[in-house]
Amino acid sequence: MKNLKLFFSALTVAFGILGLTKALSTEITMPIMFVCLTTTMFITSKEYKDKQQKSTAVYFLLLGIFLLIVTVNNVASLIWGI
Repeated sequence: MKNLKLFFSALTVAFGILGLTKALSTEITMPIMFVCLTTTMFITSKEYKDKQQKSTAVYFLLLGIFLLIVTVNNVASLIWGI
């Protein structure tokens, strides 16, 4: 689990850097970065659930769901111009 979390954290930072340096368009990098960050939040939630810290697990789960909703909204607005 720790290696998976590290991988998605590194991807989040990498796509953040690519977007900030304008190497790729932010319309491409931001959704990918948010999906990687969301996956990291879900993995962290699972880790806390396994450690029997349910309130912290719920916090990270809700944060991940919120990030996923924001990402879907941003992608939908880019595609359909909402």
